[in-house]
Amino acid sequence: MQSTRRLFHVGAAIGVAISLASCAGVRESSYAYNDTYTANISTNAEGCYDAAVLLDKNIVEAREISMKVLAALDSTIIEEKDTFLKAQRNRHVGLFVGSGGEELFITLQEIPGNRTFVTAATKTGFVGGAGQKAWSCQIIDQIVAMASK
Repeated sequence: MQSTRRLFHVGAAIGVAISLASCAGVRESSYAYNDTYTANISTNAEGCYDAAVLLDKNIVEAREISMKVLAALDSTIIEEKDTFLKAQRNRHVGLFVGSGGEELFITLQEIPGNRTFVTAATKTGFVGGAGQKAWSCQIIDQIVAMASK
C-alpha cells in the first residue's frame, strides 16, 4: 500500500513536470532598443521564442507589415493597439497531435529617424504543446523581408 502511494506521487510529479516543460516561451521580449542595432538585421534568442529588429520604416508601416506577417502565419489578431499586437495561431488537427494555438506578441517602438524597433515573442501552452513551436524568428525574418522590398 505504501509503495503504491509513493508510486502514485512520483507519477503525478512526473506528469506535472512534463506539462510545465511543454509550456515555453515568453509574453514580453527581453530585447530593448539601444544604439548598437543595425537597421534590418534581426537578433534572435536561442530557441526562437524571442527576436527583435530595427526597421528602416515608420511605425505605421511597420505595424501594417507586422499584421500582414501574422495573417500569413495563419494567425488571428486578438488584441490590437498602436504599439502592440497579440495574435493566436489557428489550431489544426493532426494525426497524432494538433498544432497551432501559440500566442504571438509583437511590440513596436518608434525610434527617431523614421525607424521602428520591433520585437516578437512566442508563448506556447501545455495543451497541444507537442504540436506547437516558436515563431518569433520567422516573424521577424518575414517582417524584414517585407520591409526591405
